[in-house]
Formats: sequence, C-alpha cells, structure tokens
Amino acid sequence: MRIHNVSIRIAKTLIVLILVADVFWCLYHYYSPFHVVALALVGRSPDCALGQTIRGFQSNLRHDAVAKRLWGEIRLVEKDPAGFQLWETPGGRLWAPNSDAMLLSHLLSEEENRIYGRGEHGIRPGDIVLDCGAHVGVYTREALAEGARLVVAIEPAPDNVECLRRSFAAEIAAHRVIVCAKGVWDKDDFLTLNVYPGNSARDSFVIDWKEAQAGAKVPLTTIDNLVSELKLERVDFIKMDIEGAERRALAGARGTLAEYRPRLAIAAYHLPDDPEVIPRVVSSTWSGYRMGCGPCYEYNYVIRPGVLYFR
Repeated sequence: MRIHNVSIRIAKTLIVLILVADVFWCLYHYYSPFHVVALALVGRSPDCALGQTIRGFQSNLRHDAVAKRLWGEIRLVEKDPAGFQLWETPGGRLWAPNSDAMLLSHLLSEEENRIYGRGEHGIRPGDIVLDCGAHVGVYTREALAEGARLVVAIEPAPDNVECLRRSFAAEIAAHRVIVCAKGVWDKDDFLTLNVYPGNSARDSFVIDWKEAQAGAKVPLTTIDNLVSELKLERVDFIKMDIEGAERRALAGARGTLAEYRPRLAIAAYHLPDDPEVIPRVVSSTWSGYRMGCGPCYEYNYVIRPGVLYFR
C-alpha cells in the first residue's frame, strides 16, 4: 500500500512538472509537447498511445512548417467575376471559391505530409479511387500523381464542384477524373448543406458550426449506388473526409467494402465517438479489415486520431 501511495505521489508530481513546463513553453510557442504528454498522462488520450501522441505533435510541427513554406509559393493568377479564384500552386493550378493562400497552403501541406496514408496505406499505381469530400481537388490531384488510373471526385458543395470541373477539365476529358456533384450518405436523399463562410472545406450536413449559414438543399447518394451507376469494375481505395458524415457514408458502402475490400483512409476527428464508431461500422462490412492509426492530434483537450487506415 505504501509503495502504491508513493507511486501515485510521483505520478502527480510528474504531471505537475509537465504542466509547469508547458506554461513556460507556451509563453514562446503556440503548441507544446508537454501539453499533449500531460493530456495523455491524465487519461485524455483514450484512443492514442503515448508514442502516437508524441508522433502526432511532431507531425503537426511538420505540417505547420510545410504550410508556411507553401504560403510563400502560392500565387493568385486570376479572379473570376463569379467569385472564383485561380491559384498557381507547386502542384499545379487550382480554382477555389473565395479562398486565400493560407487555406490552400494548409490543404496542400496535408497532402505533402500524406495524412491520408502512404506506403501500405497509400495509393498504388492503377488504383480506382473514390475521393469522398473532394473539396477543390487537392487530394484528387495527389491521387493522380501517385498513379491512380481513375479518381471519382465526390463533392456536394456547388461552388466546389464548379472548381473541380474547371481545374480538372483535361483529366475529365481523358476519363481519368469523374466529378460527382453529390454527397455520400446511407441513402438517397436531399439535405441542407451548412456552409462555412470563407472556408468551403468545412461545409457539412452534420456539423452546424457557429459561423455556418444554411445553404441550398443538395442531393446525396450511397457509395454502393454510385459504384453501380458508374459501372466501376472495382474500387481500390476510398479517402473519406466529409465533416462528420463518415459513419453514414460507410453504412452506405457495405456492398462495395464487402465485395472489393478497398483500402480506406477515414477522417475520425469530427464527432467525439468517431474513433469507436467508425471501426465498428467498417468491421461489420468485412471482419478481415486491419486498422492503423494516423497522426493523433488534440481536439478540445482530447488527443484523438485524425485519420484511421483500414486495409
């Protein structure tokens, strides 16, 4: 009992020291390794091991550094009277709705840091890819560069869809990209899209951000129906980052996952129980899926995986 009490006192002292170090670090830095370690030690990291938490901190530093570099390399080429902007980026030109260089630099940094997977979890040459939540096509372009034979860019926001069609006109004509102007869900439906001013990457059917405004009602479909309608011969890879709709979309992909067993990169940070619910939905489609955890980040004082990989 005495040894147990001493251990508890040592643990508490260690946590206090970490928190004190965190305060001093934060006087000079925005993000602190002591902060995330302290959260992990007090049980605020239920789905990420301490090592994953530390690697997530390091990943976040890399992301910020790359975004800062890219910010200086992105150049505005053209402003369209309709409100669209054409940007020159290191990966090529991209149209975006009312965007800015900082937003694009962060999106491009995510791809340079391969948050949706690399190696055994990434794109392979010849893959048929579903880009669910394609936004303006940053990941679509990355998938093509990695060797994808076909990318289906699935995006419900009308302005983002217009940008995809402009940016990938040549690839669409060459049948390397298909733009699907719908959201993915667990049934065919129409829902109001919550539009986030100034950042169309955060438009959502599920999350009602404080700053969000009600947009138009837009169509939704299931991945199973989409695969059937497009007559895809197979599906090799699915990337899904759709602002809280991931579990509903996965439920609408049961047939596709069971038949083709595509590798998956699923965002798991939008809803608090995503790290528990999403693996259950995936394993219910095919029990052979093995899960990998991407970088773990802090969201509202809880360390959670940003992306879950399945293969």
